[in-house]
Amino acid sequence: MPESKPVMSRAFKVGVWRSYMEIHQRVLAEIARALDERHRLSVSEFDTLVNIPLDGVRLKVLGERTVLTQSAVSRMCDRLARRGLVTRTPVAEDQRGALVRLTDEGRTLLREAVRTNAEVVEENFTSHLSDDDLVALNAVLGRLAPESGDEQCDTPQ
Repeated sequence: MPESKPVMSRAFKVGVWRSYMEIHQRVLAEIARALDERHRLSVSEFDTLVNIPLDGVRLKVLGERTVLTQSAVSRMCDRLARRGLVTRTPVAEDQRGALVRLTDEGRTLLREAVRTNAEVVEENFTSHLSDDDLVALNAVLGRLAPESGDEQCDTPQ
């Protein structure tokens, strides 16, 4: 007679979710602190910059790629432009459209901030997991968000 799998209680499942949220919040707070201290960047500013490809991006598409609303992305790009990190160029065929590009200063700052982000993630999250844990976690998260799996994680090496 085949063994049946134990059924996990709802309380256990909610506890797993709660642990995930607490870890996420703690690591994100450390990322926010490090980005602010080292680069004078908020997490939202970092998220915006990291979602601008080298050849630029339409403002509308940038809004779809970030966690910000369209109007918040527009205001964010205005602030980043005032700091000299991006340029906004009107798009001739679309009166409300704009192309956003990183400036040289923006690319330099972004490279440094990406390294900071990786250091904080490694120090506060991945260093506590084995290689097998990371591979398993990547597989689980890939099942939950299959549309972002290839984009988010390189090969384990």
